[in-house]
Amino acid sequence: MARLVLSDRARDVVDDALRLVPTLDDQRSSPSDLLLQALMVRSQVDKLVTAAVLNAREHGTNWAAIAVLVGIRTESVTERWLPDEQRWHAGLANPLRRQPGEELPRLVVPQAAFAPDVYAQDLDGWALRHVDEVEHERWRERGQDSMRPVSGGLRPGTGPGEGNR
Repeated sequence: MARLVLSDRARDVVDDALRLVPTLDDQRSSPSDLLLQALMVRSQVDKLVTAAVLNAREHGTNWAAIAVLVGIRTESVTERWLPDEQRWHAGLANPLRRQPGEELPRLVVPQAAFAPDVYAQDLDGWALRHVDEVEHERWRERGQDSMRPVSGGLRPGTGPGEGNR
């Protein structure tokens, strides 16, 4: 499941960063607007890194190994991402929570974790439009379904609370 959320977060980063590439609207926006957009991309990258950490943890990577990859002390890594991991597991166990005073429950996991099949298919379409044809050919040569670049690599039958993808 964390792998699917990682894919979704990566798409968010790319989509937000792509908006900074064209210059045709520069006369309508200020440098401050571009800075704010860049800060939004950085915020998306932070979410992407958190998703990557959760994916690594779901695949058995220990905190010390993550600390080496990040280049900081193990204690700092656990201070930074252990609360996210705890929220992730609690959310998978109970993805909808009702807070006192709220009429409707609130989704406490990323939408991709709540509706994995829908998001996997959507990400397949996105990847088909954005991933280089060389990658598609490489997948075909390896006998993989190049028309399902995301969903084809995920574990089938995994839903919220049932493990990871």
